[in-house]
Amino acid sequence: MRLLEDHGRYILVATLLLITGLSLGAATPQGQGPVTEDPIFEGLEPFLEFYKPYNPLTVLFLLAKNSLTAAISFVSGPLLCIVPAGILLFNGYLVGLLGAAIASEYSLPFALSTLVPHGVFEFPALVLASAAGIRLGVAALRKVNSKLQRTEYSFSAEFGKGLRVFVLVIILLTIAAVIETYVTPALIGT
Repeated sequence: MRLLEDHGRYILVATLLLITGLSLGAATPQGQGPVTEDPIFEGLEPFLEFYKPYNPLTVLFLLAKNSLTAAISFVSGPLLCIVPAGILLFNGYLVGLLGAAIASEYSLPFALSTLVPHGVFEFPALVLASAAGIRLGVAALRKVNSKLQRTEYSFSAEFGKGLRVFVLVIILLTIAAVIETYVTPALIGT
């Protein structure tokens, strides 16, 4: 498969960053009381107003929100790969923390049913977008090096490869948004 040949090591790095974030989030000690009262989730409250199960506008909201995150991760790769790595670690941390909090308040199966169905598509999309961003960061460094050494290097070819990956990212995020809006609420009984 061409995607793995072109982006394999970057996908591996991005996956390890996401797993690190998930692990750190899951290992963070939980506060007392319901998940909704945890201060770390207070910043998410404005976004929850837009989440209405079984509503097509929710699909558009989730797709826009997640596509923006993926786009930032992709296009900011030339900034020394810091932003894509940070996005992976932060998103992994939040999901790990939320999953652990839901599991402790309800149950592990309930936590998995809220996160896994759409996460099966959303996590790979985020990993692919970040991997393409990291690859773009490496390509930017190679371009600078080629200028210093007065050799040729095509940054635009690397950007084109990343854009092809980004099309797949949008498809995966669309599927995730539909599942999160229609399937997840049915699974958890809302």
